[in-house]
Amino acid sequence: MPSIIVPARNAPEATAHCLASLLFSVTRLNLKCEFILVDDASDPAEKILDVFRQHRTNAAGHETKIIRSRKHQHYSGVFSIGLNCATRDVVFFISNDMIVTPTFLQATLLVSSLSRDFGIVRGTSNYTDSHPEHEVEPKERPKNFQEVDVFSRNVFSANACRYVEDQLLSGDAILLKRSLIERIGVLDLRFFGYFGDVDYGMRAHLAGFKLVCAKGAWLFHEGSGHVKYEMARRAVTIDEARDRRMTLVETAYREFRKKWHLPGPEVWGGGGGAPDALHFFAQARTQAGRVELKCEFPASVLDDLEFH
Repeated sequence: MPSIIVPARNAPEATAHCLASLLFSVTRLNLKCEFILVDDASDPAEKILDVFRQHRTNAAGHETKIIRSRKHQHYSGVFSIGLNCATRDVVFFISNDMIVTPTFLQATLLVSSLSRDFGIVRGTSNYTDSHPEHEVEPKERPKNFQEVDVFSRNVFSANACRYVEDQLLSGDAILLKRSLIERIGVLDLRFFGYFGDVDYGMRAHLAGFKLVCAKGAWLFHEGSGHVKYEMARRAVTIDEARDRRMTLVETAYREFRKKWHLPGPEVWGGGGGAPDALHFFAQARTQAGRVELKCEFPASVLDDLEFH
């Protein structure tokens, strides 16, 4: 029975829809789950904790852990907090701007069972960060969950347990095995918002695990949820929101280059930002003896957390 990590920074409506879809899906599959819900220093007015508490009430029969960080942790931080709290042999990480279906969970679980070497399994979606080859878009945008579910079932029917190997981890909705987590630990928190998943995938690769995509797994992904929130609630333009994002990307990329001894490009934006440029497995192999594969969860992070 899986652990399911769902982080949220604001966006209560999207978060509630994501959690409702997850609860429907695990109920349909008769799975008893451990939900780990992480509030990443959301604005109090957004009432994310209330959304989480309502889910706990709705998910009677499941275990629900609610954690709030008083400090903004971003992607690598909330993922690592979730991994540190997860206790099950299979762990899902699901972004809060996604609508999950029973067949998405079913397909990823089935593919994960095909080989002990499959350490991380992702699926397909209408919008996939850094994986355009895994984008499967309906002819028309689904109007409701029922239409999302029907399309997801059709994708599963057409592809079943088919999978392909990936050379890159983009960790927006993934399954991880306990054996992998025990071997390489949590994400490297030197990467605040970006490149934490790419680094994690490289460490998984060096540890002997494979990253695969279950082609029969499909979910709906709204995409760019944090950028849209900035625009809607903080009165910033799309250019301003993207500039803020790129500042974080460039900072993380400098740390990534330093860790993996990358020759270049020196600047990510406009230089190496195409998806193929993220395929660093060959570089990882050359650094196998110089990079520590396991990252332990920093005890200092616990000081910023509240458990509800």
